[in-house]
Amino acid sequence: MNLQIEKLRATISEAIELGQNGKIRAGKQALKSIYQEIKNDPFVLWENSFVSQLGKSIIMMIHWDLIDEEEENIGLAHLAYLYISKAIEKEESLQPETDSCELFRLRKDRIIVMKSFDDFFVDSLQDFYFSDNKADNLDSHNQQRKIVLARIPFMQFSDIYKIEQDYPNLRDDEFLLDLANYIEHEQEFTDENLKEAFLLHKILFKHTFEKLKKKELIY
Repeated sequence: MNLQIEKLRATISEAIELGQNGKIRAGKQALKSIYQEIKNDPFVLWENSFVSQLGKSIIMMIHWDLIDEEEENIGLAHLAYLYISKAIEKEESLQPETDSCELFRLRKDRIIVMKSFDDFFVDSLQDFYFSDNKADNLDSHNQQRKIVLARIPFMQFSDIYKIEQDYPNLRDDEFLLDLANYIEHEQEFTDENLKEAFLLHKILFKHTFEKLKKKELIY
């Protein structure tokens, strides 16, 4: 492990610990350093086990209003989603040696991203969900947006569903239990919804990765 990565990992750990202890001012200083690192190289931790913690630190950046511009915050939400999804993909590839505790943490973090910043993902999802049927007027655009927004809870629930395979009562996590009850109460959830949600996760991951690789993601 080179010195740059070691230093970045230490800074991420510091930022998360400061955040957990409510030390926002000091935490923001650490987050600014992390932000500069990913501005220079967003793939710096791509193959590193700390990529999920990098995603977690980005969630803090958005919650703490580190960046003022909405477009950049939308990009940061996509980055957090991408990094956490990468960690989930890597952990799942370790079958049958997966760490169910780690997957619980990762999936909960991804749910938090999709729940906290759901509106940030609508345009990306709409781009490929209606790729063959682009809206030609404002009413159609708004209707498509409404349809896509209704799919995001299914994407959240798909991670809850996966967690339930290891932890039937979601480890008594109040956030997850409340969210699961809310989604099930508000909308009927079918096997087809579940399949679609898994597919949307795959497509959103690929879509975001390609934009980042082409330097088209603004953050």
